[in-house]
Amino acid sequence: MTLPAIFLLVALAIVVAFVWLHHARVLAGRLPVRRSLPALDALRMALARSAETGRAVHLSPGASTIGAGEGQRASTAELLAGLQVVRQAGEQAAASGSAVVISSADAVAYFSLRGAIRQAYRGVGQPQAFDPRRIELWAHADPLAYAAAVAAHYHREPLEASTMVGVFGPEVLLAAEIGAQQQIPQVLGSTNPASLGVMSVVTPYVLIGEEIFVTEAYLTTASAPQARLLTHDTLRVTVIGLMVLAFGYGVIRAVFGLPALPGW
Repeated sequence: MTLPAIFLLVALAIVVAFVWLHHARVLAGRLPVRRSLPALDALRMALARSAETGRAVHLSPGASTIGAGEGQRASTAELLAGLQVVRQAGEQAAASGSAVVISSADAVAYFSLRGAIRQAYRGVGQPQAFDPRRIELWAHADPLAYAAAVAAHYHREPLEASTMVGVFGPEVLLAAEIGAQQQIPQVLGSTNPASLGVMSVVTPYVLIGEEIFVTEAYLTTASAPQARLLTHDTLRVTVIGLMVLAFGYGVIRAVFGLPALPGW
């Protein structure tokens, strides 16, 4: 067996061990204190208000497509993070009787959302309350057209709030500015610096960068998402520590003429 294969097996074993360790830790109730994310608090409050006012909360997983080709801005990972936000918010809406309108800019994501939200209503024993007409495909693989569709919807329907988390570019200003003019509370999130600058201007509730990937653990108390978040944090700290050690050894090696590490 080659050295890279051995390294891969060892790394996989470490990841599995971390997952089991953190899952046991979550089941035992030993969770660390996490910093709050005001954007997600605002989303929860909007869903609660929607159950009282009857006004819908708009939910969007971003203006990207799954499996985007080279040269496109879209990122499948960010779209999946946006889908998780919509799914968790949909489950809360199903449980509380809140109204939601869900839009998508990708045909595959659209069908995924229909199945996830239908399952959410079945899970709370309210399958008859599921309305597939509230899940719509407003554009496909065209971020500008999607942003225009969101802006048009802001004009058509009074909303309790709007949540758009995923991949966006500067065109998000087209929708976000109309939302601000209509005084719609907005929860926005992305990893794109160009869109984050725009989002920060129109709303204080912004998920910045990697925050969009932790929303599942914040929006649910299920053990699996909590264990995954703890594992991600542990692996990230481990990788950063190894990088610091490698850099330090590189400096010492250059000064004292030590031998290079294997693979350098």
